[in-house]
Amino acid sequence: MEILNLGSHRIGVRFPEKGLRKGKNPAILLNDGELIEQLNLRTERAVLVGVYPNNRLSEYTPWPEPAIRPGTPDFGGQLGQYHRELNNEILPALIDEYALDTEKLAYGGYSLGGLAATMSLWETDAFAAVFSLCGSFWYPGVADFIEEHVPKNYSAQVYLQNGIREGEGHNNRLCDAYSYAQRVHTALQATCGAKTVLDDYGHHDRQSERLNAALRWVERVL
Repeated sequence: MEILNLGSHRIGVRFPEKGLRKGKNPAILLNDGELIEQLNLRTERAVLVGVYPNNRLSEYTPWPEPAIRPGTPDFGGQLGQYHRELNNEILPALIDEYALDTEKLAYGGYSLGGLAATMSLWETDAFAAVFSLCGSFWYPGVADFIEEHVPKNYSAQVYLQNGIREGEGHNNRLCDAYSYAQRVHTALQATCGAKTVLDDYGHHDRQSERLNAALRWVERVL
């Protein structure tokens, strides 16, 4: 996997198993880019790009909120700034370096990274497909926002997966994670025709299986 620095972020690039095309290449951008190596994620024909976070509690949250656990940092709410860097600095450099097809770009993530990718639907129409695995839709105000606002990128292909046991073991708003996820799934089915999956597992279960299923879906729709 190639490693480079673009903007203020470390970027990991893994080529598809079929190799780069002579022409333009589809690409999948993934938040928490370290997951590519940790889970040995592979794609058949799309370039897989991992963006390593500098501070995921800030970069992946849409507005500031107090911490939900004592002794943990507050949420910084700098998602807009992160997406501006992604769209204005990181993505153009990747398009030039790897001959990426601007009509076949996807963006997704897991947990807060999935929330961040989902919220991009209201910020940019750069992505033909957006996917979220166990997206943190419990984040204060998110479900209300998604229900009340039509996405800018309403024509994107959208894939959402959450688990019915995601809230187990919590005594804060995380205990209602599944209910918030259901609301978001329903809203984005209505506005974007989202493909939604509600499985039987908890938040951290079967990460590799879930991500690989999403990657296969993305490669089919790009």
